[in-house]
Amino acid sequence: MKRTPVIPVLIAVLSMFIFSCKQKKAAHDNAPYAFAGLTAADITFARIDTNGYKEDLKLDVYMPQDTAGKTFPLTIYMHGGGFKEGEKSDGKNFCEMLADKGFVVASINYRTGWEKGKDPCDLDTVAVKVAVYRALQDAHAAIRFLTANAASYAADTNWTFLTGSSAGSILSLGAHYYDQQAADAFFGRIADTLGPLYTFGNKYRGESVVKAMAAMWGGLNNPYLLTKDNGVPTIFFHGEKDNVAPWNVDYFYTCKNFFPCYGSKPLYERLDTLGIPVSAYIDPNGGHGVYPAAFRVDKITDFFNGVMHNAVPKGFKIEKPGDIKQM
Repeated sequence: MKRTPVIPVLIAVLSMFIFSCKQKKAAHDNAPYAFAGLTAADITFARIDTNGYKEDLKLDVYMPQDTAGKTFPLTIYMHGGGFKEGEKSDGKNFCEMLADKGFVVASINYRTGWEKGKDPCDLDTVAVKVAVYRALQDAHAAIRFLTANAASYAADTNWTFLTGSSAGSILSLGAHYYDQQAADAFFGRIADTLGPLYTFGNKYRGESVVKAMAAMWGGLNNPYLLTKDNGVPTIFFHGEKDNVAPWNVDYFYTCKNFFPCYGSKPLYERLDTLGIPVSAYIDPNGGHGVYPAAFRVDKITDFFNGVMHNAVPKGFKIEKPGDIKQM
């Protein structure tokens, strides 16, 4: 990748700081925007201090170049890694491309880590539940932080979108569809030891309303978490041969001792039944991770812009990457 010269980047950053406190004008359209680069790195959005464990959670912000007097819709990206590993820079190229389309993109870290045995299905499901619940707490902390500090990053939180790949897709879906009651039912009152979902990690209170999502090879354990009241427009990407988060109905990791997975197909059908705009791209030969990033970014951009302009592209499409003419 061609490196951006240092001086223009510094000028762009200084420009954003100068205009951060001015009144901003919304710029929600389909025009291309020159990408300014990673404009704010390693921003602490939560501090964890429990039982002797301390960690500062950080996020990166990618912005369009010309932010003077404007605001842009906010997209929060959550990385993959099976809730065991991964970090915010894993989605760097994806976030850069999305910012180039006119979005403020925040890529977040969240707490990861759990142990498993040598056999792929020898999974400590209790440890996994702890890891997922902690990640949900951290996702909510990031949303609260970005809601409270939107003006610093030219973000219009009236249009907040969530996206992620693999575990990040599960996390983005879960952050929206698990309220405290649903979390207590599935995670087994884990809040009694780990704390509540919505007030952990920072002092900020109140979150912007999520308007749409882009879920990339993820799923949920229960499609009925999606209701007429909480369902939001969603675009899905998945491979039919995914054996980590199955695209249809199976178990995560296809291990019967694990949790059920309702992937893109049943979640699409659920939203469609509820009358909520939904789109899906399914690779019949794809595994865990499908379609070029540029293709996904283009489709996500069209979908999110469609949500903002009441013209959402819909449909369940089965396409092989080789059949896609424009990447």
